[in-house]
This record gives sequence, structure tokens and C-alpha cells, in this order.
Amino acid sequence: MRLNHARPSRPGYWLAIIAVAIALPLLMACGPSAPTHSDGVPIVMEISERSTTLTREDLKVAQGDTVSFRFTADEAGEVHLHGYDLTAPVSPEEPSILNFEASTAGAFAINFHVFGGDPLHSDARTVVSETPVSVAITAEPDADGGVDIRIDTEGFQFAPESVDQAHTPGAGHAHIYVDGVKLGRVFESEYRIDQLPAGEREIRVTLNTNDHSDLVFDGAKVEASTTVSVPDVGQGHGQSGTGSEGHVEHDHEHNGEREIVAEVHLGNLEVYP
Repeated sequence: MRLNHARPSRPGYWLAIIAVAIALPLLMACGPSAPTHSDGVPIVMEISERSTTLTREDLKVAQGDTVSFRFTADEAGEVHLHGYDLTAPVSPEEPSILNFEASTAGAFAINFHVFGGDPLHSDARTVVSETPVSVAITAEPDADGGVDIRIDTEGFQFAPESVDQAHTPGAGHAHIYVDGVKLGRVFESEYRIDQLPAGEREIRVTLNTNDHSDLVFDGAKVEASTTVSVPDVGQGHGQSGTGSEGHVEHDHEHNGEREIVAEVHLGNLEVYP
């Protein structure tokens, strides 16, 4: 007995192929869409030695983006995003996250308010230089309450690429202080402080090794200081700019609880339309 197997007719076969060809693009269109900035722009800012390694390109977003900042810091303080007037407390024990919509275009300063009682470094470590090394500074206040500082060294060169590494003779960075309050690190010969309180201010610079030890030569710490007279220009918050800028405050209470001993400029969030 012969069994006859029915063959699908050719018209039905081609109709099935056409149906699949039509359905496939529709199924793909209903799948997950490509990620967009509306899902959030993540920015991780690590604050170390009162500075950050983020560049200007890292801080650019588009107007309408949802921005998600994550802050970490090696000392207690508060990050303030000027213009949007947003703040985020941060400490070595507790990172902070700040989410918001970049609804307004422009450049907005990101400042770090440093709380008192949490010294940046003890400055107890020293390294003795076997060759002569020296530093000199000049400071010029301007009409806006800022100060431009020039640092000249002999027997020493700035080495930002080697920070946090082992000591290299004749290389490192500087630490800068105003009225005894440490602003942070300096990696080049020119430094600008955005604003200072009016009056006589002492500015001091020390030379430090890559591992942040104080550099000593001929029995003395390698440092230089000068005093500037800062005019009263009615300073306030929210000053923005580029480069290494800082703002020092004294006797200022944060919510009546903690004193802010310094404010440093970490960069600008640039929101483009």
C-alpha cells in the first residue's frame, strides 16, 4: 500500500514567506528603543585633596537632560551647584547622589564647602631634599575680590601626572593656604582664588612631594607667604569661572551646626540648548 504525502501548494508557501517578511520589521519596531539622554546622564565626581580629575568635557550636558551626579570625598563637606541652587552633603563614610533635570542652559559653578573639624592632612610627614630647592610667590588682588597668584620655584618642577605616587626628587606639587586654611593642591605656576573676604589676607604656599609630604631643605620647610589687601566688593556666592579657583569663608555656620572653613571651585556644569 502506497501512502501519498500531500505537498503544500506553491501559492501557500510564498504567502507564508511574505507574511513573515511583513511581520518581522513590525516586531523589531516594538522592541526596546535605543538609550537616550532622557534616561539620565551619570556623572561621577571624586573629590580628593579638594580637587577633581573631571575635565570640562566630562561636565557637558544638553538642556532637558536628567543629570545624576554621584559625589565622593575624602573629607566632610557639602557640594553646591550654583544657579540651580542644589546641595548635596558628602563625607568619606557616605557618598551622595544628586538627581535633577538640566532645565536651564548656561554654565553653573560646582563648589565644595569644606566643614570644620576634618583636617585635610596632618602635614606631619616631611621629606628632606638633598639638593637646593626654593619657592617664591606674588599675589595681586583685583577689583572683583579675587587674587591672582604666581608661584616661582627653583630646583623643583610641578608633576601633576605623578600625584599620589612615590616621592621623586625635585618634583611634586604645592599646597596653598589662606589665613591658615588649606584650599587644596596646586599643579602649575599660576593659581587664581575667585573671591576672598575683604581685608588683609595671608597667602602661604608650601612645596610638597608626590605623596603630599612637606619638602624640607637646609632644616626649614620650603614655603613662601605674602599678605594682600582684598577690597570690599560686597561678595556673595555663585561666582563661576575656570581653572583652579577657590573661595574662603570664615565663621559661617551650615544650618547652625557645622562651620564651613573653606570653599573650593571644582568646575562648571555646562548645559547646552
